[in-house]
Amino acid sequence: MLQTKSPALTPTSATRCAATELGCTNIAYPLLVLRRMPTGRQTDCVLTKGWGLRGVMLAALLAALMSSLTSIFNSASSMFTMDIWRRFRRRASQQELMIVGRLCVVALLVVSIVWLPILEASQSGQLWNYLQAISSYTAPPWCFVFLLALFWKGTTEPGAFWGLMISLAVGLTRMVLDFAMPAPDCGSREQDTRPAVLAKVHFLHFAIILSGVCIISTVTISLLTKPRPPEKLRRVTFWTRNDLLDPEETESEDDFAEGDNDSVEKLTVPQKKSVSRLLYNWVCGVETKPKPKLTKLEKEVIKQKMKSIAEDPMSTRINTAAALIICTVCTFLLGFFG
Repeated sequence: MLQTKSPALTPTSATRCAATELGCTNIAYPLLVLRRMPTGRQTDCVLTKGWGLRGVMLAALLAALMSSLTSIFNSASSMFTMDIWRRFRRRASQQELMIVGRLCVVALLVVSIVWLPILEASQSGQLWNYLQAISSYTAPPWCFVFLLALFWKGTTEPGAFWGLMISLAVGLTRMVLDFAMPAPDCGSREQDTRPAVLAKVHFLHFAIILSGVCIISTVTISLLTKPRPPEKLRRVTFWTRNDLLDPEETESEDDFAEGDNDSVEKLTVPQKKSVSRLLYNWVCGVETKPKPKLTKLEKEVIKQKMKSIAEDPMSTRINTAAALIICTVCTFLLGFFG
């Protein structure tokens, strides 16, 4: 069978196909699915062309995309509502927190849409490079601050905070410079006149440098500040996860928790029969049924269950076996097809 040779990729054809002169990487996965996967057409109750993998792969792609977006929006709105909004509104009711969280999701959607032109201009329109670059500039500080706080008892609050702020400032500075001074197009033979930190340091290598900045700044500031007493580290770090006693809380933390409990008990929304009120409750996620008041002992039991890390031995074995099987299969597929 004769095979026709594919035409060479030129900047003109790449721009026509993928809206960028550097290549067609943005449409590589959709083209593989549409051109290589069987369609699964059915004729006279007989599946003639494959098993419908094309639709399955596209459905998996859309499901993964929606799952990632919803998880990111939910996490961001939760952090804003619980960590920022409640700092200013300590007695905020659950209804108010629900409304603020949903408005935060709407704001994030608007910001995401407005960000699209910047995304298209960054990394010459190559989406995969853009995602990796943004992760390299922002992810290492969060990762290493969490790891230091988890595995090193000497990590202090000022050390974690300022280590995170310093490394984020360095990463965001590199990101802004990368947006302001983009690299010349590949194959254009233009001389790269950008600063050495942009022209000579790849963004993946910069992630390693940023990780070092985060570790050094966090450790240095933690050593120069007052460490947290052992009573406050119970069941907080990896080495104290099995402590029987709960960590001691400061007065501000106690007041904050009590205010939240009071707001929960006061949440008794009267039942409204009007359509507008029902629509408002549905959009804002307001429960019309009054919640039962719990005694102090019942609250303590629920609190202990929420903090418990105990797990059924059978569930542990099943989860471990499933994780090993998944890792083995993924390793085989990566080695076979990679």
